[in-house]
Amino acid sequence: MRKKFVFVATAILIYVIFLEGCVYHKGDDEYPPTGGGDCNDSNARYSVEIKSILDANCIACHDGTTSISGIDLYDYETISTLALDKKFTYGTLLSAVLQKGGAPFMPQGEPQLEDCDINKIAAWVYHGAPDN
Repeated sequence: MRKKFVFVATAILIYVIFLEGCVYHKGDDEYPPTGGGDCNDSNARYSVEIKSILDANCIACHDGTTSISGIDLYDYETISTLALDKKFTYGTLLSAVLQKGGAPFMPQGEPQLEDCDINKIAAWVYHGAPDN
């Protein structure tokens, strides 16, 4: 009886260690992985992180007065609408900064945003683009 118990306990331990570590999570592929380091995207707020990312990288071309594309990123209403629309795979805003999903790549003619900034935008969109 003791040998059977040891065998069963060993089998369970092997299962837990080796097989449970191989679980596939579809959500892991949704957005780029975090860049590591000091990036904290868990509490991305529009008024702090998102607005400052957009102001630093987008507002020069999408400021509400000089936007050639007609997409203005100067107020919450417009930005949240673009974040939550269903026009592209991830919505217009996130598809553009991810540079995949069908939207024109943004920032146009510039390098892609840092992974940390993209992750903050993605987290904010994932939480419903709140006005916080």
